[in-house]
Amino acid sequence: MREYQDYAVPDVVYIDVDGTLLVDDRVNHDLVTWARRQHSEGKQIIVWSARGAGNAKRAVELCGMGDIVTHTLSKPGYVVDDLGTRFTQYMELIHVNEIDNRGRQVPQECGVYVGSL
Repeated sequence: MREYQDYAVPDVVYIDVDGTLLVDDRVNHDLVTWARRQHSEGKQIIVWSARGAGNAKRAVELCGMGDIVTHTLSKPGYVVDDLGTRFTQYMELIHVNEIDNRGRQVPQECGVYVGSL
């Protein structure tokens, strides 16, 4: 069996649309502020949606984030990876509730991510 090395968390942020970037079809301004901060720190911002790339693009336009978003994508229907679900060990999952009203990431007592990839 091959041994895997530890990798740094990539400087890429994927942001979901429904219930995250848009909540009840309203812009989540705290998340937009947080995303702008992440971009200013050198991270690539990608917006994706289970409803497809068109929905992601519409959300980016609605939120005025076109200047920082590099890609709008559909969420994957399938992920093929030699690690199976363990591929998430190379990323940090942040629940939208961990972004406070000033666009800062704040720790939650429960560190469990309850969204979907």
